[in-house]
Amino acid sequence: MMVCILFIYSIQRTVKDTIVVSYMGAELISTIKLYGVLPSAILMMICYSKLSDLFQKTQVFHILNAFFIFYFIAFTFVISPNIDLFHFSLNSFKEALPNLKYLFVMFEKWTYSLYYILAELWGSVMLSLMFWQITNQVFKIEEAKRLYPLFGLVGQIGMLMSGEMTRFFTSQKSFSGSWQESLSYINLSVLFTGIVLSCAFFVLSEKIMDAGTINSLIDKKNKKKIKFIEGIKNVLRSKYIGLITLVVVCYGISINLVEGVWKAQAQILYTSPKDYARFMSNLQTYTGLATMFSTLSGSYLLSKLSWKISALITPFIVLVTGGFFFLFSLYQSQISYLIPLSFSPVFVAVFFGLLQNILSKSTKYAFFDATKEMAYIPLDSELKSKGKAAADVIGSRLGKSGGAFIQWIILAMIPGSTLLSISKFVFFIFIGIMFLWIFSTRKLSLEFSKLEK
Repeated sequence: MMVCILFIYSIQRTVKDTIVVSYMGAELISTIKLYGVLPSAILMMICYSKLSDLFQKTQVFHILNAFFIFYFIAFTFVISPNIDLFHFSLNSFKEALPNLKYLFVMFEKWTYSLYYILAELWGSVMLSLMFWQITNQVFKIEEAKRLYPLFGLVGQIGMLMSGEMTRFFTSQKSFSGSWQESLSYINLSVLFTGIVLSCAFFVLSEKIMDAGTINSLIDKKNKKKIKFIEGIKNVLRSKYIGLITLVVVCYGISINLVEGVWKAQAQILYTSPKDYARFMSNLQTYTGLATMFSTLSGSYLLSKLSWKISALITPFIVLVTGGFFFLFSLYQSQISYLIPLSFSPVFVAVFFGLLQNILSKSTKYAFFDATKEMAYIPLDSELKSKGKAAADVIGSRLGKSGGAFIQWIILAMIPGSTLLSISKFVFFIFIGIMFLWIFSTRKLSLEFSKLEK
Protein backbone atom coordinates (compact mmCIF):
# COMPACT_ATOMS: atom_id res chain seq x y z
CA MET A 1 0.00 0.00 0.00
CA MET A 2 2.80 2.41 0.87
CA VAL A 3 4.53 1.72 -2.46
CA CYS A 4 1.31 2.33 -4.41
CA ILE A 5 0.42 5.54 -2.58
CA LEU A 6 3.91 7.03 -2.96
CA PHE A 7 4.05 5.97 -6.62
CA ILE A 8 0.87 7.93 -7.39
CA TYR A 9 1.92 10.80 -5.10
CA SER A 10 5.30 11.20 -6.80
CA ILE A 11 3.90 10.99 -10.32
CA GLN A 12 1.15 13.51 -9.63
CA ARG A 13 3.61 15.88 -7.99
CA THR A 14 5.61 15.90 -11.22
CA VAL A 15 2.57 16.15 -13.50
CA LYS A 16 0.80 18.93 -11.56
CA ASP A 17 3.92 21.11 -11.48
CA THR A 18 4.58 20.49 -15.17
CA ILE A 19 1.03 21.46 -16.13
CA VAL A 20 0.90 24.63 -14.03
CA VAL A 21 4.45 25.88 -14.64
CA SER A 22 4.35 25.18 -18.40
CA TYR A 23 0.82 26.39 -19.17
CA MET A 24 0.14 28.95 -16.43
CA GLY A 25 3.50 30.07 -14.97
CA ALA A 26 5.28 29.38 -11.68
CA GLU A 27 3.61 32.40 -10.05
CA LEU A 28 0.24 30.61 -10.31
CA ILE A 29 1.37 27.92 -7.85
CA SER A 30 1.01 30.23 -4.85
CA THR A 31 -2.39 31.49 -6.07
CA ILE A 32 -3.79 27.98 -6.56
CA LYS A 33 -2.49 26.81 -3.19
CA LEU A 34 -4.07 29.80 -1.46
CA TYR A 35 -7.44 30.09 -3.22
CA GLY A 36 -7.83 26.52 -4.47
CA VAL A 37 -6.04 23.99 -2.30
CA LEU A 38 -6.85 25.49 1.12
CA PRO A 39 -10.66 25.80 0.61
CA SER A 40 -10.66 22.36 -1.01
CA ALA A 41 -8.82 20.88 1.98
CA ILE A 42 -11.45 22.30 4.34
CA LEU A 43 -14.20 20.93 2.10
CA MET A 44 -12.42 17.57 1.98
CA MET A 45 -12.24 17.42 5.79
CA ILE A 46 -15.98 18.15 6.01
CA CYS A 47 -16.67 15.37 3.48
CA TYR A 48 -14.35 12.99 5.34
CA SER A 49 -16.11 13.72 8.62
CA LYS A 50 -19.50 13.02 7.03
CA LEU A 51 -18.25 9.88 5.31
CA SER A 52 -16.78 8.66 8.60
CA ASP A 53 -20.24 8.94 10.20
CA LEU A 54 -21.94 7.11 7.32
CA PHE A 55 -19.37 4.43 6.43
CA GLN A 56 -16.65 2.30 7.97
CA LYS A 57 -13.02 3.39 7.60
CA THR A 58 -12.45 0.51 5.19
CA GLN A 59 -15.24 1.78 2.92
CA VAL A 60 -14.10 5.41 3.16
CA PHE A 61 -10.64 4.38 1.96
CA HIS A 62 -12.02 2.86 -1.27
CA ILE A 63 -14.40 5.80 -1.88
CA LEU A 64 -11.65 8.42 -1.63
CA ASN A 65 -9.20 6.38 -3.70
CA ALA A 66 -11.76 6.03 -6.53
CA PHE A 67 -12.62 9.75 -6.40
CA PHE A 68 -9.05 10.92 -6.99
CA ILE A 69 -8.22 8.36 -9.67
CA PHE A 70 -11.42 9.19 -11.58
CA TYR A 71 -10.46 12.85 -12.10
CA PHE A 72 -6.87 12.07 -13.11
CA ILE A 73 -8.17 9.71 -15.81
CA ALA A 74 -11.02 12.02 -16.90
CA PHE A 75 -8.58 14.92 -17.28
CA THR A 76 -6.15 12.82 -19.31
CA PHE A 77 -8.55 11.25 -21.80
CA VAL A 78 -11.51 13.66 -21.91
CA ILE A 79 -10.56 17.15 -20.74
CA SER A 80 -6.97 17.62 -21.91
CA PRO A 81 -7.53 16.60 -25.59
CA ASN A 82 -10.46 19.07 -25.75
CA ILE A 83 -9.04 21.72 -23.44
CA ASP A 84 -10.39 24.72 -25.41
CA LEU A 85 -13.96 23.56 -24.77
CA PHE A 86 -13.46 23.81 -21.00
CA HIS A 87 -11.47 27.06 -20.64
CA PHE A 88 -12.74 30.61 -21.05
CA SER A 89 -11.33 34.15 -21.11
CA LEU A 90 -11.39 36.77 -18.34
CA ASN A 91 -9.17 39.34 -20.08
CA SER A 92 -11.47 42.26 -19.26
CA PHE A 93 -11.25 41.48 -15.54
CA LYS A 94 -7.44 41.12 -15.72
CA GLU A 95 -7.15 44.52 -17.38
CA ALA A 96 -9.49 46.18 -14.87
CA LEU A 97 -7.85 44.58 -11.80
CA PRO A 98 -4.18 43.87 -12.63
CA ASN A 99 -3.31 43.11 -8.99
CA LEU A 100 -5.66 40.10 -9.15
CA LYS A 101 -4.40 38.88 -12.52
CA TYR A 102 -3.18 35.53 -11.22
CA LEU A 103 -6.51 34.83 -9.51
CA PHE A 104 -8.40 35.33 -12.78
CA VAL A 105 -5.93 33.09 -14.64
CA MET A 106 -6.62 30.36 -12.07
CA PHE A 107 -10.34 30.49 -12.91
CA GLU A 108 -9.76 30.83 -16.66
CA LYS A 109 -7.83 27.59 -16.75
CA TRP A 110 -9.83 25.85 -14.04
CA THR A 111 -9.15 22.30 -15.25
CA TYR A 112 -5.40 22.77 -14.74
CA SER A 113 -6.08 24.35 -11.35
CA LEU A 114 -8.37 21.50 -10.29
CA TYR A 115 -5.80 18.91 -11.36
CA TYR A 116 -3.19 20.67 -9.21
CA ILE A 117 -5.59 20.83 -6.26
CA LEU A 118 -6.46 17.12 -6.33
CA ALA A 119 -2.84 16.09 -6.90
CA GLU A 120 -1.90 18.13 -3.82
CA LEU A 121 -4.71 16.64 -1.74
CA TRP A 122 -3.81 13.05 -2.68
CA GLY A 123 -0.78 13.11 -0.37
CA SER A 124 -2.68 14.70 2.51
CA VAL A 125 -5.76 12.51 2.26
CA MET A 126 -4.52 9.10 1.10
CA LEU A 127 -1.10 9.09 2.76
CA SER A 128 -1.16 11.40 5.79
CA LEU A 129 -4.78 10.75 6.76
CA MET A 130 -5.99 7.36 5.54
CA PHE A 131 -2.81 5.26 5.45
CA TRP A 132 -1.27 6.51 8.68
CA GLN A 133 -4.59 6.51 10.52
CA ILE A 134 -5.02 2.83 9.70
CA THR A 135 -1.39 2.15 10.65
CA ASN A 136 -1.74 3.96 13.98
CA GLN A 137 -4.76 1.80 14.74
CA VAL A 138 -2.63 -1.33 14.53
CA PHE A 139 0.78 -0.59 16.11
CA LYS A 140 1.97 0.45 19.56
CA ILE A 141 4.62 3.15 20.21
CA GLU A 142 7.50 0.70 20.66
CA GLU A 143 6.54 -1.14 17.46
CA ALA A 144 6.19 2.17 15.63
CA LYS A 145 9.73 3.26 16.54
CA ARG A 146 11.06 0.13 14.87
CA LEU A 147 8.68 -0.21 11.92
CA TYR A 148 7.56 3.27 10.79
CA PRO A 149 10.93 4.25 9.24
CA LEU A 150 10.93 0.90 7.41
CA PHE A 151 7.54 1.70 5.88
CA GLY A 152 9.11 4.84 4.49
CA LEU A 153 12.08 2.85 3.23
CA VAL A 154 9.98 0.29 1.36
CA GLY A 155 7.66 3.05 0.13
CA GLN A 156 10.56 4.71 -1.68
CA ILE A 157 10.39 1.88 -4.21
CA GLY A 158 7.24 3.63 -5.45
CA MET A 159 9.05 6.95 -5.69
CA LEU A 160 11.97 5.40 -7.59
CA MET A 161 9.59 3.62 -9.98
CA SER A 162 7.66 6.82 -10.61
CA GLY A 163 10.82 8.79 -11.34
CA GLU A 164 12.15 6.21 -13.79
CA MET A 165 8.82 5.73 -15.53
CA THR A 166 8.17 9.46 -15.91
CA ARG A 167 11.69 10.00 -17.22
CA PHE A 168 11.16 7.20 -19.79
CA PHE A 169 7.94 8.72 -21.14
CA THR A 170 9.40 12.26 -21.29
CA SER A 171 12.79 11.44 -22.76
CA GLN A 172 13.22 12.20 -26.46
CA LYS A 173 15.53 9.19 -26.83
CA SER A 174 13.13 6.58 -25.45
CA PHE A 175 9.75 8.14 -26.26
CA SER A 176 9.25 10.55 -29.17
CA GLY A 177 5.55 11.19 -28.62
CA SER A 178 3.95 14.48 -27.57
CA TRP A 179 3.32 15.60 -23.99
CA GLN A 180 -0.32 14.49 -24.33
CA GLU A 181 0.81 10.97 -25.26
CA SER A 182 3.29 10.95 -22.37
CA LEU A 183 0.52 12.03 -19.99
CA SER A 184 -1.76 9.23 -21.25
CA TYR A 185 0.76 6.48 -20.50
CA ILE A 186 1.74 8.06 -17.17
CA ASN A 187 -1.84 8.25 -15.88
CA LEU A 188 -2.74 4.78 -17.17
CA SER A 189 -0.07 3.55 -14.76
CA VAL A 190 -1.79 5.62 -12.05
CA LEU A 191 -5.12 3.90 -12.80
CA PHE A 192 -3.52 0.46 -12.58
CA THR A 193 -1.74 1.38 -9.32
CA GLY A 194 -4.96 2.73 -7.80
CA ILE A 195 -6.66 -0.60 -8.48
CA VAL A 196 -3.74 -2.49 -6.93
CA LEU A 197 -3.93 -0.18 -3.88
CA SER A 198 -7.60 -0.96 -3.24
CA CYS A 199 -6.97 -4.69 -3.74
CA ALA A 200 -4.06 -4.63 -1.28
CA PHE A 201 -6.17 -2.82 1.31
CA PHE A 202 -9.01 -5.32 0.81
CA VAL A 203 -6.63 -8.21 1.48
CA LEU A 204 -5.25 -6.44 4.57
CA SER A 205 -8.63 -5.58 6.08
CA GLU A 206 -10.56 -8.73 5.17
CA LYS A 207 -8.02 -11.56 4.92
CA ILE A 208 -4.95 -10.73 7.03
CA MET A 209 -6.71 -8.80 9.80
CA ASP A 210 -10.32 -8.38 10.77
CA ALA A 211 -12.10 -5.22 9.63
CA GLY A 212 -13.19 -4.54 13.22
CA THR A 213 -9.60 -3.72 14.28
CA ILE A 214 -9.16 -1.19 11.49
CA ASN A 215 -12.61 0.26 12.14
CA SER A 216 -11.69 0.78 15.84
CA LEU A 217 -14.11 -1.95 16.98
CA ILE A 218 -16.91 0.64 16.94
CA ASP A 219 -20.46 -0.38 16.21
CA LYS A 220 -21.61 2.30 13.78
CA LYS A 221 -25.26 1.71 14.59
CA ASN A 222 -24.75 2.41 18.27
CA LYS A 223 -22.12 5.09 17.85
CA LYS A 224 -23.16 8.54 18.94
CA LYS A 225 -22.60 10.78 15.93
CA ILE A 226 -20.74 13.97 16.66
CA LYS A 227 -21.57 16.95 14.46
CA PHE A 228 -18.75 18.34 12.36
CA ILE A 229 -18.62 21.74 14.09
CA GLU A 230 -18.70 20.07 17.51
CA GLY A 231 -15.86 17.78 16.45
CA ILE A 232 -13.78 20.74 15.27
CA LYS A 233 -14.37 22.53 18.59
CA ASN A 234 -13.16 19.45 20.45
CA VAL A 235 -10.03 19.40 18.31
CA LEU A 236 -9.36 23.12 18.80
CA ARG A 237 -9.63 22.70 22.57
CA SER A 238 -6.76 20.20 22.47
CA LYS A 239 -3.42 21.91 23.06
CA TYR A 240 -1.71 18.73 21.94
CA ILE A 241 -3.43 18.63 18.53
CA GLY A 242 -2.78 22.37 18.24
CA LEU A 243 0.96 21.83 18.64
CA ILE A 244 0.97 19.01 16.07
CA THR A 245 -0.92 21.27 13.68
CA LEU A 246 1.57 24.10 14.25
CA VAL A 247 4.49 21.81 13.47
CA VAL A 248 2.79 20.63 10.26
CA VAL A 249 1.98 24.23 9.28
CA CYS A 250 5.58 25.37 9.81
CA TYR A 251 6.88 22.51 7.68
CA GLY A 252 4.46 23.37 4.87
CA ILE A 253 5.25 27.09 4.90
CA SER A 254 9.03 26.64 4.98
CA ILE A 255 9.09 24.10 2.14
CA ASN A 256 6.67 26.17 0.05
CA LEU A 257 8.71 29.36 0.43
CA VAL A 258 11.83 27.63 -0.89
CA GLU A 259 10.07 25.66 -3.64
CA GLY A 260 8.30 28.71 -5.07
CA VAL A 261 11.55 30.54 -5.80
CA TRP A 262 13.28 27.33 -6.95
CA LYS A 263 10.56 26.37 -9.45
CA ALA A 264 10.59 29.87 -10.91
CA GLN A 265 14.32 29.47 -11.59
CA ALA A 266 13.82 25.97 -13.02
CA GLN A 267 11.22 27.40 -15.42
CA ILE A 268 13.98 29.54 -16.98
CA LEU A 269 16.08 26.47 -17.77
CA TYR A 270 13.33 24.02 -18.78
CA THR A 271 10.80 25.71 -21.04
CA SER A 272 8.92 22.75 -22.62
CA PRO A 273 6.54 20.51 -20.61
CA LYS A 274 8.49 17.33 -21.42
CA ASP A 275 11.83 18.87 -20.40
CA TYR A 276 10.37 20.20 -17.16
CA ALA A 277 8.67 16.86 -16.39
CA ARG A 278 11.94 14.99 -17.04
CA PHE A 279 13.79 17.34 -14.68
CA MET A 280 11.16 16.81 -11.97
CA SER A 281 11.30 13.04 -12.49
CA ASN A 282 15.02 13.22 -11.69
CA LEU A 283 14.04 14.88 -8.43
CA GLN A 284 11.76 11.93 -7.57
CA THR A 285 14.49 9.39 -8.31
CA TYR A 286 17.20 11.16 -6.32
CA THR A 287 14.78 11.85 -3.46
CA GLY A 288 13.84 8.17 -3.38
CA LEU A 289 17.48 7.08 -3.17
CA ALA A 290 18.28 9.65 -0.48
CA THR A 291 15.18 8.69 1.49
CA MET A 292 16.11 5.01 1.41
CA PHE A 293 19.45 5.89 2.98
CA SER A 294 17.94 8.26 5.57
CA THR A 295 15.20 5.78 6.55
CA LEU A 296 17.78 3.03 7.07
CA SER A 297 19.68 5.31 9.42
CA GLY A 298 16.41 6.66 10.84
CA SER A 299 15.20 3.21 11.85
CA TYR A 300 18.31 2.84 13.99
CA LEU A 301 18.44 6.43 15.29
CA LEU A 302 14.76 6.52 16.33
CA SER A 303 15.33 3.54 18.60
CA LYS A 304 18.39 5.21 20.17
CA LEU A 305 17.51 8.92 20.28
CA SER A 306 14.76 10.64 22.21
CA TRP A 307 11.57 11.71 20.43
CA LYS A 308 12.58 15.38 20.72
CA ILE A 309 16.00 14.97 19.11
CA SER A 310 14.53 12.84 16.32
CA ALA A 311 11.79 15.41 15.67
CA LEU A 312 14.31 18.30 15.53
CA ILE A 313 16.46 16.69 12.81
CA THR A 314 14.12 17.74 9.98
CA PRO A 315 13.80 21.46 10.86
CA PHE A 316 17.56 21.66 11.33
CA ILE A 317 18.20 20.18 7.85
CA VAL A 318 15.56 22.43 6.24
CA LEU A 319 17.02 25.52 7.95
CA VAL A 320 20.60 24.81 6.84
CA THR A 321 19.87 23.74 3.26
CA GLY A 322 17.19 26.38 2.73
CA GLY A 323 19.50 29.07 4.07
CA PHE A 324 22.27 28.09 1.64
CA PHE A 325 19.82 28.03 -1.28
CA PHE A 326 18.51 31.53 -0.57
CA LEU A 327 22.00 32.93 -0.06
CA PHE A 328 23.16 31.55 -3.39
CA SER A 329 19.97 32.69 -5.17
CA LEU A 330 20.25 36.22 -3.80
CA TYR A 331 23.97 36.64 -4.33
CA GLN A 332 24.58 34.64 -7.51
CA SER A 333 26.80 37.20 -9.17
CA GLN A 334 28.93 37.85 -6.06
CA ILE A 335 29.48 34.13 -5.43
CA SER A 336 30.24 33.48 -9.10
CA TYR A 337 32.80 36.30 -8.97
CA LEU A 338 34.50 34.90 -5.86
CA ILE A 339 34.28 31.25 -7.01
CA PRO A 340 34.60 31.06 -10.83
CA LEU A 341 32.19 28.42 -12.15
CA SER A 342 31.90 26.77 -15.58
CA PHE A 343 28.07 26.75 -15.26
CA SER A 344 25.65 29.67 -15.45
CA PRO A 345 24.56 31.18 -12.09
CA VAL A 346 20.94 30.15 -12.77
CA PHE A 347 21.98 26.52 -13.35
CA VAL A 348 23.95 26.44 -10.09
CA ALA A 349 21.05 28.02 -8.19
CA VAL A 350 18.67 25.39 -9.59
CA PHE A 351 21.15 22.68 -8.58
CA PHE A 352 21.30 24.02 -4.99
CA GLY A 353 17.48 24.09 -4.93
CA LEU A 354 17.41 20.49 -6.16
CA LEU A 355 19.83 19.49 -3.40
CA GLN A 356 17.74 21.31 -0.80
CA ASN A 357 14.59 19.56 -2.00
CA ILE A 358 16.19 16.11 -1.87
CA LEU A 359 17.69 16.49 1.61
CA SER A 360 14.67 18.14 3.21
CA LYS A 361 12.19 15.59 1.81
CA SER A 362 14.36 12.56 2.60
CA THR A 363 14.70 13.61 6.26
CA LYS A 364 11.01 14.49 6.32
CA TYR A 365 10.03 10.95 5.31
CA ALA A 366 12.55 9.36 7.68
CA PHE A 367 12.14 11.51 10.82
CA PHE A 368 9.35 14.10 10.56
CA ASP A 369 6.60 11.69 9.44
CA ALA A 370 7.66 8.94 11.84
CA THR A 371 7.79 11.19 14.94
CA LYS A 372 4.56 12.97 13.99
CA GLU A 373 2.69 9.69 13.60
CA MET A 374 4.04 8.42 16.93
CA ALA A 375 2.56 11.52 18.55
CA TYR A 376 -0.96 10.33 17.66
CA ILE A 377 -0.66 6.85 19.17
CA PRO A 378 -1.38 7.77 22.86
CA LEU A 379 -4.57 9.70 21.92
CA ASP A 380 -8.15 8.46 22.25
CA SER A 381 -10.07 7.23 19.19
CA GLU A 382 -11.90 10.54 18.56
CA LEU A 383 -8.75 12.67 18.51
CA LYS A 384 -6.90 9.99 16.57
CA SER A 385 -9.45 10.23 13.79
CA LYS A 386 -10.84 13.76 13.59
CA GLY A 387 -7.87 15.35 15.35
CA LYS A 388 -5.58 13.78 12.78
CA ALA A 389 -7.83 14.98 9.97
CA ALA A 390 -7.57 18.54 11.29
CA ALA A 391 -3.82 18.44 11.94
CA ASP A 392 -2.74 16.62 8.78
CA VAL A 393 -5.24 17.57 6.08
CA ILE A 394 -6.03 21.12 7.21
CA GLY A 395 -2.63 21.70 8.85
CA SER A 396 -0.65 20.68 5.79
CA ARG A 397 -2.89 22.76 3.53
CA LEU A 398 -2.64 25.75 5.89
CA GLY A 399 1.12 25.35 5.76
CA LYS A 400 1.39 25.29 1.99
CA SER A 401 -1.34 27.90 1.61
CA GLY A 402 0.36 30.03 4.26
CA GLY A 403 3.54 30.05 2.20
CA ALA A 404 1.46 30.75 -0.90
CA PHE A 405 -0.35 33.60 0.89
CA ILE A 406 2.95 35.23 1.83
CA GLN A 407 4.18 35.06 -1.76
CA TRP A 408 0.84 36.15 -3.24
CA ILE A 409 0.54 39.17 -0.93
CA ILE A 410 4.02 40.40 -1.87
CA LEU A 411 3.36 39.80 -5.59
CA ALA A 412 0.02 41.66 -5.36
CA MET A 413 1.56 44.59 -3.45
CA ILE A 414 4.31 44.99 -6.06
CA PRO A 415 2.65 44.83 -9.52
CA GLY A 416 4.94 43.34 -12.12
CA SER A 417 7.07 41.54 -9.55
CA THR A 418 8.08 37.88 -9.85
CA LEU A 419 9.03 35.19 -7.37
CA LEU A 420 12.68 35.84 -8.16
CA SER A 421 12.45 39.57 -7.52
CA ILE A 422 10.79 39.11 -4.10
CA SER A 423 13.10 36.32 -2.90
CA LYS A 424 14.89 38.62 -0.42
CA PHE A 425 11.64 39.24 1.50
CA VAL A 426 10.80 35.53 1.35
CA PHE A 427 14.19 34.62 2.85
CA PHE A 428 13.69 36.65 6.04
CA ILE A 429 10.19 35.23 6.54
CA PHE A 430 11.62 31.73 6.03
CA ILE A 431 14.08 32.24 8.91
CA GLY A 432 11.28 33.34 11.24
CA ILE A 433 9.13 30.33 10.39
CA MET A 434 12.04 27.98 11.09
CA PHE A 435 12.51 29.33 14.62
CA LEU A 436 8.76 28.94 15.28
CA TRP A 437 8.95 25.32 14.04
CA ILE A 438 11.82 24.49 16.40
CA PHE A 439 10.05 26.14 19.36
CA SER A 440 6.73 24.30 18.77
CA THR A 441 8.56 20.96 18.39
CA ARG A 442 10.21 21.43 21.80
CA LYS A 443 6.84 22.20 23.39
CA LEU A 444 5.22 19.20 21.74
CA SER A 445 7.97 16.90 23.02
CA LEU A 446 7.06 17.84 26.62
CA GLU A 447 3.37 17.01 26.04
CA PHE A 448 4.25 13.75 24.26
CA SER A 449 6.45 12.63 27.17
CA LYS A 450 3.55 13.12 29.59
CA LEU A 451 1.11 11.10 27.46
CA GLU A 452 3.65 8.36 26.76
CA LYS A 453 4.17 7.85 30.49
